[in-house]
Amino acid sequence: MELFYNENISKKTLKFQIEGTENNHIINVLRKKEGDVLMFTNGKNYRFQTEIINLSKKTSELRVLSFEKFLETDYLHVGISILKSPSRFEIFLEKAVEIGINEITPIICKKTFKKNIKMDRCKKLIISAAKQSIKYQLPKLNNPVSFDNFIKSTNEKNRLIATCEELKKEYLNESFDKSKTNVLLIGPEGDFTKDELNKAGIHNFKYVSLGDTRLRAETAGIVSCAIFSMI
Repeated sequence: MELFYNENISKKTLKFQIEGTENNHIINVLRKKEGDVLMFTNGKNYRFQTEIINLSKKTSELRVLSFEKFLETDYLHVGISILKSPSRFEIFLEKAVEIGINEITPIICKKTFKKNIKMDRCKKLIISAAKQSIKYQLPKLNNPVSFDNFIKSTNEKNRLIATCEELKKEYLNESFDKSKTNVLLIGPEGDFTKDELNKAGIHNFKYVSLGDTRLRAETAGIVSCAIFSMI
């Protein structure tokens, strides 16, 4: 099944138009015709069954035939340091969305080398990954924020921070709690500083381990999402 994305559709929508890349893909790649049925999502847990009523190279028009809303009870928010390599950060985004994640916040830590990401590019990647993996909920991508501000402002009930430091830790698979909202912090190359770990502890973050193997930050993020999805 092909899934398409349009953020402007709602349960009140009767007809809507598409243009640009999505329209070009439907006409020139998939070779769809008027009368064909397509599945759309608005990224808010809705799936819309639609029919093409007019095809045009610039703008096409579709009619909503029916819609369905899906309930999502599990909640995972990953705060992950911006990485030196933009491509590695993008790999995390793509795979995290495919596996399942609700919210992503790029974090600026003491050892974070880069201080920003290309937000527009990352959002397009998230939409593409959600469509590919048939996800009706589009994860929220927040603007980059400092480590200190993040730990002070987060409101998830189950707060976890992954580290390689020799601290009293639980394994991540034993620490997630799907009856609560979960947030997991993953540090930069070189891990969090001891000061950051202490601050996180003060703000009720529990220290967790992903196992005995030292993982790259993007791998740790991907593995964490996989563990959460399998619980």
